[in-house]
Amino acid sequence: MKRTWEFVLSIIGVSIAAISLIVTIITAVYLNSIDMTEMMDYSLMSDSEFSTSEVDMSIKFFMGLLWAGIISLFIALAGGLIAIFLLKGGKAKAAGILLIITGILTIFHVWPLIFFIVPGIMCLARKTRETVEVIV
Repeated sequence: MKRTWEFVLSIIGVSIAAISLIVTIITAVYLNSIDMTEMMDYSLMSDSEFSTSEVDMSIKFFMGLLWAGIISLFIALAGGLIAIFLLKGGKAKAAGILLIITGILTIFHVWPLIFFIVPGIMCLARKTRETVEVIV
């Protein structure tokens, strides 16, 4: 059975994951190259509501989330590509399970999640048509 829609949606999901990965890596490299604590300290001179340790902790938390997103996108890219090859090989059930697992692991990014969960469900829900021979 042709599984064109599953294949196309998976390719769209992998493409979006790759673009998001590139943008996220560029953002992480840029944010590591500038000194954010110095910028935050300057803005804190006018508003003394937060302490320096709280600002450092929030910056480290944000960078941790950024790196978790990068790892999540690497997993999405690898899982999506493997699922595409499984789908082309005719193993729709295995590809569907892998797409759903990959979609769940990309919880930080909404669009790859959608484009992995939907074809994963389609792979598991669609049944192959059996040809019926009519004896006359």
